[in-house]
Amino acid sequence: MKVVDKIQKLLALTESSNEHEAALAAEKAHELLAEHNLSMAQVESASKKEKLNHQVGHTSATSKLGARWVRNLWQATARLYFCEYLYTRGNHKTYHTVIGSEANTVTACHMAEFFTQSVVKMSKVHSGSQGSFRTGCALRLVTRLNEMRKLAQEQPVTASNKSNLPALYEQTKEQLDNYISDTWGELKYSSRKFSITDSNAYSAGRKAANSIGLNTQTTGTTNNGRALTNG
Repeated sequence: MKVVDKIQKLLALTESSNEHEAALAAEKAHELLAEHNLSMAQVESASKKEKLNHQVGHTSATSKLGARWVRNLWQATARLYFCEYLYTRGNHKTYHTVIGSEANTVTACHMAEFFTQSVVKMSKVHSGSQGSFRTGCALRLVTRLNEMRKLAQEQPVTASNKSNLPALYEQTKEQLDNYISDTWGELKYSSRKFSITDSNAYSAGRKAANSIGLNTQTTGTTNNGRALTNG
């Protein structure tokens, strides 16, 4: 798929030592996907083909980390890129399920893995608690991704801006919720407070995350997403 190829080439550029690449990649990937999804919606509307929800599916991935911050980061990334997120966990790993169209899920998985590895990479040069550092860094990333999505959802439709991203997000959410309900039924929600053992390391992680464009505070309680099992 052409849009996925573009995203993959974009992500390849982020392998440099410049941490600002992550923020640039996220913004450009979102821009490309928004254009792609809006174009698809226009084509379907004009041709009266099947609705987009018939194209919804899911993609699976695994992280070799079972920490809660990983799930929060994947959830925020998935939702920014017009997807929804479910998870299971076990054996100190996190098993991700990202729901959406092919282009959206592939991109969301690429970006979420990139952000996860960026957090891990930055934590390895910190002398304090890696767990607290990673939590602080990841939650800063989560805030930035959520704010990017919020800005897009609140974007007004004007004569110069006819993209109507708010309507696209609303339509996509309904389709994803229907797919999840039809496929898995009622799911368990998880929401817990993070336990920070090293406040200095946590603060250092938040500060390090500023290098990839984050500039707002986070709270101690976040939604960890919906679990596919009660585990």
